[in-house]
Amino acid sequence: MPKKYKIREKIERNGLILIALFMVMIYWVIDSLSSDQVFARIMIVGLVIVYGIFTQTLINSRKTALEEKERTQKQLIQSEKLAALGIVAAGIAHEVKNPLAIIIQGVDYLKSSTGSDAHLVVVINKINKSAFRADSIIKGLLSFTRQMPLEAKQVEIGFVIDETLSFIEHQLKLKHIKLVKRLSPNLPKVTIDINQIKQVFLNILLNSIDAMRDGGTLTISAEKEGSGAAERQLRITVADTGCGIPTDTIEKVFDPFYTTKDGTGNAGLGLSITKGIIDKHHGTVRIESEVDKGTKVIIGLPTGTPR
Repeated sequence: MPKKYKIREKIERNGLILIALFMVMIYWVIDSLSSDQVFARIMIVGLVIVYGIFTQTLINSRKTALEEKERTQKQLIQSEKLAALGIVAAGIAHEVKNPLAIIIQGVDYLKSSTGSDAHLVVVINKINKSAFRADSIIKGLLSFTRQMPLEAKQVEIGFVIDETLSFIEHQLKLKHIKLVKRLSPNLPKVTIDINQIKQVFLNILLNSIDAMRDGGTLTISAEKEGSGAAERQLRITVADTGCGIPTDTIEKVFDPFYTTKDGTGNAGLGLSITKGIIDKHHGTVRIESEVDKGTKVIIGLPTGTPR
């Protein structure tokens, strides 16, 4: 957050207190010139300051409540939007899945029957590649619509993170990206579907790598948060030093088929699938970002047994 904005926010949150203090200073100067009643002056000063603090506290509480209400409304709208799109996507996925499987089988048969025609081999390989790409999109849609059940077990999150990082070692070296891993000791186990959470981490990590075109630092951390037994969570943060996301775009990144990667063949399902998987685990996912400074994806997973 820019320094000027921080100063402005502090003034807004403490404006009445500052006004009260300013009034006290004016009163003190004027009264000092015309009166010797020190006790009366102290009483009035105290009352003015108390009034300023009390009023500012009420205003801040009201502002916080309104911000929380707005945040909750946005989450409900997003959930309803995803649910509606999920119903449509599930229907499309099921309709397309069977004919697509026949196409893939047909391409496999053609590959074994082409002989030595090099041009035909190239064409068949292109068809095969496109068919498998369509198949991966269909699987993504089914995952997004929660048609894939959880196969949950208790595991240490460090193991899942290490397994996922092993998939991207080559990309990190290729793009000269420094990896920093900060996992707190004695982390509690989480009950998760290992493969689906690996998919979550992979989606986020690949986005971070894409955002760091000229190298940078990728930091992944995990720590326990919360004190109550029922409210304890494991917080996993993936932070990069990439190009960042504009403020007006952050709210859209979890929408299905929304992508900022124009011309890359990206279907825009990665973060939608990520959110769907995290929701199934009764967790949370949010994004903090600033253009040209980087992005943080913060995931919260409940510890203990699943609900």
